Amino acid sequence: MKKTTFSIVLFFLFNTTINAQGSFLPDTPVSYGKTKTISELKDTYSVSSTNVNTKQSEIGSTFFMDKYIMYSSRRTGAIGAGKDSETNLPYNSLYCMSIDKNGNLSKPYFFASVLDSKGNEGGLTFSPNEKIVYYTKSDEKNPKNYQLYKRIFDEECRCTWIQESAISFNSAEYSIEDPRVSPDGKKLYFSSNMPGGQGGFDLYVADIEENGMPVNPQNLGSKVNTSGDEKYPYVSTEKELYFSSTGHDGYGNFDVFVSRIKKNSFSSPLNLGKTINSSANDVAFILASKNKGYISSDKDSGLGSYDIYMFDLQKNIIKIEGKTIEENSKIALPNTTITLLDEEGQEISSQKSSPEGNYSFEVSPIENYSIVSKKDGYLDSSKPFSTDNSNSMLTIEMQQKKAEITEKAIVIENIYFDYNKATLKLESTLSLNKIVDVLLANPEMKIAINAHTDSRGSEKYNMTLSEKRAQETKKYLVKKGINTSRLLAKGFGKSQPLSNCGDNCNENDFEADRRTEFVILK
Repeated sequence: MKKTTFSIVLFFLFNTTINAQGSFLPDTPVSYGKTKTISELKDTYSVSSTNVNTKQSEIGSTFFMDKYIMYSSRRTGAIGAGKDSETNLPYNSLYCMSIDKNGNLSKPYFFASVLDSKGNEGGLTFSPNEKIVYYTKSDEKNPKNYQLYKRIFDEECRCTWIQESAISFNSAEYSIEDPRVSPDGKKLYFSSNMPGGQGGFDLYVADIEENGMPVNPQNLGSKVNTSGDEKYPYVSTEKELYFSSTGHDGYGNFDVFVSRIKKNSFSSPLNLGKTINSSANDVAFILASKNKGYISSDKDSGLGSYDIYMFDLQKNIIKIEGKTIEENSKIALPNTTITLLDEEGQEISSQKSSPEGNYSFEVSPIENYSIVSKKDGYLDSSKPFSTDNSNSMLTIEMQQKKAEITEKAIVIENIYFDYNKATLKLESTLSLNKIVDVLLANPEMKIAINAHTDSRGSEKYNMTLSEKRAQETKKYLVKKGINTSRLLAKGFGKSQPLSNCGDNCNENDFEADRRTEFVILK
């Protein structure tokens, strides 16, 4: 295997505007990550009124069977004649509309009489298979206090919703509003003014159990919630949380923001900009496709209290063009696998470099990424980069080193584990790929996988943990195509530390001790 290095050169091409149209069905959203307004990013929304608006209030909520559902004070077909004491408008009821290929809405029809009450109907949401509905309503005695309920679709008649169940964390002391099921059906987001929040109304998320009941509501925290109000959550299939807020910096009262959903946190919210936000209240943002959707607003140009608007997005795209070359000779390296990862290490896209060594990706502005390169005869390499700094050219040099084979061992970067865990770190899988390269190039070779722990914990516990780590490493190599007969996995516990720090070990010493070594047996 040849010892060499090669470089990847990235050229950032900015301000490429794509006016995407596409089918008008619920799909995927736009992706951002840092606190910048859309106007700064040169993304723009074209907003137009829909033909369903009246002098009453219309607020969009969700999609069901490719129809758009709203709640409105028009009361056509609804029961009861109560009025909201603040707006003097009739209580809201639910209505559905068909959507044509251009996103235009049909005449509204009364939706699901079984969900209608004498009080206010609020937002609703459905499970991904549309067999469970979560909906909110208030009664005439307390019209501002919404409660959350669940029903299931009647599979026999396929005409109604049955078995109403109140959610366990409902309370007469606070309101639960704007429910939204995550695309995977595992989480329910909602807005509430329950005690213990950051301000007035905060956003929360609850786990959805197998029986469909939401439990264990958790506040989304101060990155999303403020001392003001946060309402109308919408969760996209690309792990983006859209919501309306009065507490984050904006152009009016309620503005629409977006935040990336991470493993244990959220990115700083991004204001969608003044082409979609106004000086009034802009709420109920929902995507119908990658670049189309609906929003509700009470801006002065509307017909009634709240009106529904449709939007098209012109998205600013950053194009990255690069070339893979051998560093010493500057010769292009074709057929190199180039993989683009997001900041959490999830693959976004992968491709082979051209015969001239070229490749290209389209990425979003204000994001963190990394690129991983892989080619037979060369060791894997990874490098992070960011699109924070615009109008510049970024050069990333990928240092490619072969795995050195001695008489007794394969020498690579150590395979490390987090304390008390037997799960491989992402950076360790890159090193293990070098072992795979060596074993594939030497089909007769057999190796021992020797796993070690640090000195913390009992002898028995560490022996068990090291065995698990050795087996986890072996499992990864087998998954990559290495026959199990060529691998001997063994745990040594804490019996062979590299450090001689005794009782004065620091975290660096501990990390050096919890390692996996590879010894050539044949």
